[in-house]
Amino acid sequence: MADSNTNSNGFLYFLVGAILVGMVGFGVYCFTQDNSANADLQISVGDDGIKVDGN
Repeated sequence: MADSNTNSNGFLYFLVGAILVGMVGFGVYCFTQDNSANADLQISVGDDGIKVDGN
């Protein structure tokens, strides 16, 4: 009976570890995305005034 409890705990630890690894991986993926390529609006301020370029 102790063997089945040990196996259940091992599977539980494996499952929790897999979920944590997935969450950390997804977090790293989200924070390393380059969102500057998706910018559709460019605003410039210079001597000629303000320029707004909407691609």
